[in-house]
Amino acid sequence: MFRPGELFMLLTLLFSAVPGGIGSAAASDRWLSLSLRSARLQALVLDESAEQNPVRKRLLNSQVTGEQTTKTQTRLRIEPNSRPLKFELQTTGVVSSETTGLNARAIVDSSGQHRFEVLKPLWFDGTRFRTQKGYGVIQAFQWPQRVSSVVGRQTPALAVLGDRLAWNQVMLMQPQINRAVAEDLSRDVLPSLDRRVEQRFAELEDRWRVLRAEQSDWLGDARFRWSAWSTATEVCFAGDRVSDAAVQSAESAESVRGASVAVPAAVQLQDAEDGVLVISEAALSALGNKFLERFLMKSGSRVLTDTALQGVLGESGVGGVSTAAVAGVGGVATEAVLYSVEFPQPDVVDVECAAGVIGVQLRFRVLPRVGQPSDELQLRVELRGEIVESGFWRVVVSGVDVSGSGTAWTNLVKGALQSFVGRSVLSDQPREILPAWLPRGRVRLQQVESAAGQLRLSLVVRQDEAGGRGD
Repeated sequence: MFRPGELFMLLTLLFSAVPGGIGSAAASDRWLSLSLRSARLQALVLDESAEQNPVRKRLLNSQVTGEQTTKTQTRLRIEPNSRPLKFELQTTGVVSSETTGLNARAIVDSSGQHRFEVLKPLWFDGTRFRTQKGYGVIQAFQWPQRVSSVVGRQTPALAVLGDRLAWNQVMLMQPQINRAVAEDLSRDVLPSLDRRVEQRFAELEDRWRVLRAEQSDWLGDARFRWSAWSTATEVCFAGDRVSDAAVQSAESAESVRGASVAVPAAVQLQDAEDGVLVISEAALSALGNKFLERFLMKSGSRVLTDTALQGVLGESGVGGVSTAAVAGVGGVATEAVLYSVEFPQPDVVDVECAAGVIGVQLRFRVLPRVGQPSDELQLRVELRGEIVESGFWRVVVSGVDVSGSGTAWTNLVKGALQSFVGRSVLSDQPREILPAWLPRGRVRLQQVESAAGQLRLSLVVRQDEAGGRGD
């Protein structure tokens, strides 16, 4: 299964680009849901940039040279009650310029302060992003700072009069100059912003394609339909496991397109939440089984010796066992000292989310080095999360139980595993992550709830007003 840090990375990727396309609820089993508060997303600054470029161009019969600096800020605008999800990237910016224009009559030193706002419409339909060409408005303000007439330079006696006449001519042409500058920016800055957004979302689509491939690799034959939509106040994402018939059905996407948007109660946001990620116990069980099958395939056998198990416990950090002295799962087979554990069939892992704990159940047999093997035993390990100091949290073993037909074996295994109660399963994990896509921002894990067959992660998004990402 995912380590907690990997789960946060998955959330970050879903936050950036989660697939769309609504599935049929009757034929689906929702494995993952993510709900994010629209107003909070729209208040975030997703990107900031500043670029300085030389100016070399010809405008209004003048050769213009100089420098310009473009500062931009990008935010998200979400269309409510839309499916597939429709949103716009709103880029606002200022172009500041210091230029010199040279023509047959004068040399004009100018300062410019030009503002623009560009909207880029986007949709996500489950497999790819669709975009339209960006559109917007530009307000150009170019003001002369100094005007030197060519006549005045050639005849110093006429410099004062020539410069004044040239200045007046420039001021009369100011509306025409501003229009020419705005038109030039529309041919220069706006296409550049448009290309940048297109490239960014092409990269996100590639990342989503990789994520889907990894999902197929981890979940095998499970078929998924991913969906994305918005309500009046939230952006919602979901991954549903569906039957082959539902995947092949052409009517599923169209039949729900006009339907009212409903969010499952487990995903609806509470007042203090900016986001909620919900993972079903069915998804956790599937991941657990796939992890175990990969592990057994790597070891080359469905039987693990006691020495190999000690190595696993050492690698996972449970029990304080060092792996330095333990030989290799996935390497040379190790000999059993007292016993081995057999997993005779696949799908032996079941995960249950209830009553504030995650219950991981594992079915296996014990093969002693001497004596008769046990009947099938069922191990149940209960896990709880707890907050530790300095902004970290951990997962600890809160209970261990073993059941089966043989009392001697169940008592023996249960007694051997009781020492793990109260120990941490993984290293301490930070409650906050710093996503690359959120300048000066952080996502904080507020609370984790395990109930009603679901694991619910409550999230809060924070963004500093200025400065770095201090603690």
